[in-house]
Amino acid sequence: MMMTSSLKVDIFDIASDLTTRPVGARARSVLLEMLEDNETIEIDFHGKSLTPSFADECIGQLAAELGFEDFRARVKMLNVSESSRPLIRHVVLTRCNPL
Repeated sequence: MMMTSSLKVDIFDIASDLTTRPVGARARSVLLEMLEDNETIEIDFHGKSLTPSFADECIGQLAAELGFEDFRARVKMLNVSESSRPLIRHVVLTRCNPL
């Protein structure tokens, strides 16, 4: 069954901060649950910087679980800080292409 909804997610509603692996893991599991009920999700990062640990655990692992194409089609990231963009790109590509 194909869903047609899109859900806007405030990152701070599901993560107390954007720093640690445990917080990133919890945020990832919440995002996965949201993706069960919604075709796409839009995550608003409010221009805040992510640590490599949080980015890898939350975003990188999410991309790995969904697969690169599904991740790109279903997960939109809004207001990502300029400094976090290369980091997010790196963790997604690293997790989706484990060479």
